[in-house]
Amino acid sequence: MNRTKSYQRRRFVIMATLACGLILMLPGCIVMQKKFDKSVEPLPESITLSGINDEIIIRRDFYGVPYIEAKNEDDLFFASGYIAAEDRLWQMVMMSMLMQGRLAEIAGEDTLKLDIFIRSLNAKKFVSDAMKKMDPASLRILENYSRGVNAWLESHNNLPAEFILTDYKPEKWKPEDTLYVFGMLNMDVSGNFIEELDFLILAAKLGYEKAAWLFPVYPDEKIPFEEAAKLKDVPADSIVQIKTAFMELRREMKQKLPMSVPASNNWALSGRKTASGKSIVENDTHLMLMIPNAWMLMHLKCPTYEAAGVTIPGVPFITLGYNGRVAWGATMVMADSQDLFIEKMRTEGGTVEYLSKGKWLPAIQRKETFNMQGGKPVEVVLLETNHGPLLNTGLAGVPFPPEMPVQPLPMTSEYGISLSWAMEQGNRTLKAFYDIGKAADIREAQQAVRNVQAIYLNIVYGDRDSIAWQVTGSFPLRKKGKGILPSPGWTGEYDWTGFLAPDKRPFSMNPAEGFITTANNRTVPKNFPYQLTGSWYHPDRAERIASVLKKMDKAAMKDMLKLQGEQFSSMAEKVQRLLYSDPVNGRLKEIIKGWKNKKKKARALEALALLSPKNFNAVMSANSANAAVMGAFMHCVTRGIFLDELGGEESLQWQAFLDVTMMSYSAPEDHLLYRPESPFWDNTETGKVETREDILAEALDSAILLLEDRISKNREKWQWGKIHTYHWKHEFTKQTSFFHGYLNRGPFPAGGDVHSVNVSTFTWGENFDTWNIPAMRMIVDFGLDEPMSLITVPGQSGNPSSPHYGDMIPAFLTGEGRPMPFRKENVEKQYDSVMRIAPEK
Repeated sequence: MNRTKSYQRRRFVIMATLACGLILMLPGCIVMQKKFDKSVEPLPESITLSGINDEIIIRRDFYGVPYIEAKNEDDLFFASGYIAAEDRLWQMVMMSMLMQGRLAEIAGEDTLKLDIFIRSLNAKKFVSDAMKKMDPASLRILENYSRGVNAWLESHNNLPAEFILTDYKPEKWKPEDTLYVFGMLNMDVSGNFIEELDFLILAAKLGYEKAAWLFPVYPDEKIPFEEAAKLKDVPADSIVQIKTAFMELRREMKQKLPMSVPASNNWALSGRKTASGKSIVENDTHLMLMIPNAWMLMHLKCPTYEAAGVTIPGVPFITLGYNGRVAWGATMVMADSQDLFIEKMRTEGGTVEYLSKGKWLPAIQRKETFNMQGGKPVEVVLLETNHGPLLNTGLAGVPFPPEMPVQPLPMTSEYGISLSWAMEQGNRTLKAFYDIGKAADIREAQQAVRNVQAIYLNIVYGDRDSIAWQVTGSFPLRKKGKGILPSPGWTGEYDWTGFLAPDKRPFSMNPAEGFITTANNRTVPKNFPYQLTGSWYHPDRAERIASVLKKMDKAAMKDMLKLQGEQFSSMAEKVQRLLYSDPVNGRLKEIIKGWKNKKKKARALEALALLSPKNFNAVMSANSANAAVMGAFMHCVTRGIFLDELGGEESLQWQAFLDVTMMSYSAPEDHLLYRPESPFWDNTETGKVETREDILAEALDSAILLLEDRISKNREKWQWGKIHTYHWKHEFTKQTSFFHGYLNRGPFPAGGDVHSVNVSTFTWGENFDTWNIPAMRMIVDFGLDEPMSLITVPGQSGNPSSPHYGDMIPAFLTGEGRPMPFRKENVEKQYDSVMRIAPEK
């Protein structure tokens, strides 16, 4: 690549940013702002477009949410593409380009490493296979959607700010782009391979057995020592020479991927538990706090298809929602559909080989060309084994041109890391979501849901009279082991043998309890005969929802809204029980009273008193001082248990540990409540051996000191929402100090935590920044004339110049619902801005 051109380009963007930041501060000199704002045009009353058959009516409501009405499906999905481009073009383009491994064409060499890693996954093969197998009706939908996107592009010269700042002109949208978006969704909801890489990083410092303590499966299950022992004869540090590059890459992935984190709720009540005698279906998907978020709202209607709900930008139809007869919502199963295999490698005569069942086999070579903004194309050779892509090149510190080799990088270790990944049947999954939207009743929905094979979800659905739950996805069957942690690849004994038959996936309809709920928790018995995952999330939200629903017998919409907004933390309550249990409470007081420092003693006893069940109801409300103490305690106790062994907060191991705590049931909560025997309770930086109670006592003191430092020494000023906030930050502002007011929204005080139904996740031990929230909240009460309530956050539009970029935040903060009407008179009343699209003659 021409480094001079690349530098000049980056310098131009930086200088433009600086200049724009200064310009925006000068009254009357808002040149750049005006250029951005040209991308938002007033809604015309009518336009004409070629490529449609009949008139299309597009209505928008107060929040800019579209209601699209057409006379046939071809025009309907054309209009869906047109509106998606208007509302979320940059996001659509980025998702497709990311999954294709082509971000360097937009951002230059800075994203080349990420591109190489993504390209090493070979999503192109899965997309190509899906396109070949796609039925004609589904292909027609994708083609019409693509034509709609491209019609918007062709008729709009003023693109949103991101295109101006990057000087990037998007290509025409193709049907394949939608499948790349689907492929990214598959990766986002099945990220076990990242946990396995984190395990290798931690094992390199701690050893396999001790590292296993940091990967608990569930409160009632054993630590996975047997899984960790699979690699006992392989030195962990020889595997993870790529660890530094991986952590850098992981940080970039978290910035670029719109989901990739767990947590969602859904539930359904049968008519015998509701006031109307009809079913209620609820869903609130918890995704990364980002602007724009991963969902956009839409109502689509024509004579043969009508559905309202959320869709992913780049996908033609409703993904989760309601069609007037059936409602459906989803949470992540936390599926383990990805396995890392450690391969024995060598280079013979310039050929990279891997060992398989006693034979050395040549690695399959695949040449990939990477085009870069401002530079020449770069060719890289990627490798595959019989298990899948070899990640060494994608994870290694790849040199930049002119040093970039066109031949495979030489193996710097006798071991490689390959990835098996279930990403089949994308074509069937796409059609399945379309079919769900057309289902006339729960039986038709059941058949459609069973065909969702490429995405791992708990789909809860229902009609007026019935409710059901189905686990979806293709779950690998293994010869041996559970696939929780990396496996030796050279023996063949841990290889996949196929996939779980669809009729073996968990399913329930109209259970005796009268309700269904999932919240990323373990939804099957401990001894379930098939391995779905070892990465369940904690049980707290599911337990809380079930306990509330169990008591209901006349549930209505208002009760569902109340439960969606609940900030009670089951984990906080469990911590209270621990601190005030016998003999823990007595031992804590004994340790604290034995301290010589009177101020330290007073602080710890103060924290203990503030966390007492008598003084704190375990509700993590934003204005609560006691909640602030609980949040600070959880933060401090995590650091107290683990930071000393992991080498300090700047170490790769600490970063990997924080990373893995975000992704599933975590070591901090597991240790705090269930593992007093763990070796991590000892503080290795002191000359004595500590107990669990010693670490707890220190954390109580540290929590008070933290709040004094972060808020005030005046206890009356303490509030959880002063350190725990919602702050929507655009990706661009993470790299520059300018445009924050234009691109970002917040901060706002946040209540709740990762264990409350109204999730507001922060990472224990790192900081209190909220990074995971309900990205949408949906309720369908079949007993109402207008059953559906749906809201997203921060807004419908992804264009920072749009008034609908962040205008749903107030409703989100107060827990309000928003109707999605189906009746004609209600539709016309709510969606009062109207544009008609006529076919060009």
